[in-house]
Amino acid sequence: MSFGSESAPSNEAVFRLSNASSTGDFYGDGKADITVYRPSNGVWFVLRSGSNFTTSAGYQWGVSTDIPVPRDYDGDGKTDFAVYRPSAGVWFVLLSSTNFTTFASYQWGVSSDIPVPADYDGDGKADIAIYRPSTGSWYVLLSTTNYSTYGTYLWGTSTDVPVPADYDGDGKTDLAVYRPTTGTWYVLFSSTNFSTSASYGWGTSVDIPVAADYDGDGRADVAVYRPSTGSWYILFSTTNFATYGTYQWGQGTDIPVPSDYDGDGKTDIAVYRPATGAWYVLRSSTNFTTYGTYVWGVSTDIPILQRP
Repeated sequence: MSFGSESAPSNEAVFRLSNASSTGDFYGDGKADITVYRPSNGVWFVLRSGSNFTTSAGYQWGVSTDIPVPRDYDGDGKTDFAVYRPSAGVWFVLLSSTNFTTFASYQWGVSSDIPVPADYDGDGKADIAIYRPSTGSWYVLLSTTNYSTYGTYLWGTSTDVPVPADYDGDGKTDLAVYRPTTGTWYVLFSSTNFSTSASYGWGTSVDIPVAADYDGDGRADVAVYRPSTGSWYILFSTTNFATYGTYQWGQGTDIPVPSDYDGDGKTDIAVYRPATGAWYVLRSSTNFTTYGTYVWGVSTDIPILQRP
């Protein structure tokens, strides 16, 4: 595994519409970069938001069987390139604080675990964490102790989908799962030291959970993307999850990749279309009335903002 500048993807970026510190922000400008991970060669290709998506960079970090887990592990306000290697249960983190020239590795997890990195302790750094479906257990290696201590929580069942996010607005990530069999969300709140919970009926068995802060109140909204119709259903935290919005954006084979691409502090509705390598971003800054289209990636790439 190595790192450094690489060539851009074979299908060069095409900025089709001129009207075009979020997850996926590798350079710290407050906007998500459009990024794919190419398993065939372990290269990350980044289309930079800081240049209005007109310049790019490439970094080799990972192997074909790795799972990309980018987050801000060093607390500098930039996303680090990181992978989880299921075969060994090892995390490899390329640090943005050293301009991606040094890295750290951590042993945490087994092959059947699902990586769920996030800031559970509120120190501004992502904790290394896994969800174990076989037992419904969460194992969180805490950044506040320099990854030397951990917490264990039982929350979920084997068929649940982990959907950690900050639903209560305390600056810490809550433990949460989406249960496809019933369309129910179960959230264990960090604001009460994971001692109280809430549940929300929102979705169906074929929906993809896409929780994020679409309304900009600092709390994650409960939301799903329905591939069969290309519809997004967002239950708003601003009304204490009492009202919702519906948006038509995408088609059956699209992958939802919501993030804050325009830097307004709200999550944009976005999809990645593997067949063409195209990204379609519906902007929250215009109340979801305008969009940008970007071609970045090939059919076998993994968009790093992909939801479960």
